[in-house]
Amino acid sequence: MSANANVFGDGIYTPVTTFFKENYDLDLNSQVKHAKHLYSNGISGLLLSGSIGESIHLSTEERVKLISAIRDAIPDKNFILVSGMPYTNVADALKEIELVRKAGGDFAILHVPGFYGTKLTPQQGIIDYFHAIADKSTLPLLIYHYPGVSNGLEVSTETFEVLAKHPKIVGVKMTHFNLDNYILLAAPKAQNVANNFKPFTGLGQILIPALSVGAFGAIDGLSGIFPKVMVRLFQLFRAGELDQALKLQYLVTRADRMIFDLNLAGVKHVLYDLYGYGSKNVSGRPPLNNLIDDSTWAKYDADFKELAAVESTL
Repeated sequence: MSANANVFGDGIYTPVTTFFKENYDLDLNSQVKHAKHLYSNGISGLLLSGSIGESIHLSTEERVKLISAIRDAIPDKNFILVSGMPYTNVADALKEIELVRKAGGDFAILHVPGFYGTKLTPQQGIIDYFHAIADKSTLPLLIYHYPGVSNGLEVSTETFEVLAKHPKIVGVKMTHFNLDNYILLAAPKAQNVANNFKPFTGLGQILIPALSVGAFGAIDGLSGIFPKVMVRLFQLFRAGELDQALKLQYLVTRADRMIFDLNLAGVKHVLYDLYGYGSKNVSGRPPLNNLIDDSTWAKYDADFKELAAVESTL
């Protein structure tokens, strides 16, 4: 990590799926193999137990065990480990964050508490929730703004500007397509509210648009499949090589439609098909235990073969 442990570095981070054995126990062997692959191919760090990692289907013990297994396998503290958790109360969040810290985690990411959805107006309660956790947290925090799993709750720019001032709240993962929200959060004025608060997109299919308005990188599922492609796309933009960046962005955006459509089942299907990670007979825990058949995959096959060919050249 950087000298300032509260700074979340720029780059490409991977929210990984959680691998299971056929009895739905954790498959830590596959988890570690996948993590090492990402580490060796330029990924800045991992988000474990995020939405694609089925945080809601894991126990606290399992979420902590994932962090511990990866940190034991990859002791390099420059490789950042972020732990997600489902909606919870303040006291339980603080307990789990401390367990994550002891297991070797570097940051925690918390969903916007959207159980009550759009009824959370005004949004002072959201501020109070995150402040209550951040005030006592033993790790710096990211906010996970994903209206699709928060009952459509949209956090206002004004709310984020207040949260950004807290020294322990260091960034936000924005998994939505509201580019006006990206612009308002990533503009210099918003960045200067607290110089350690960084917006990231959660959608690699709009990485270049997000970077162009000031985002600092992506926490994107496609990087779990094609890490070198996503890192290269980030580097091309930063180097000002926009023509090449846009050509690669087009391929990434086409492929990323699969994750939008099939979610973790599709990601696990292709991870097994390309690399042998996990099992062809196991997807997520119920109700996300559907498998992807060949006829379903056919729609995406050509795009993934094209990106796999690019990945092999990098």
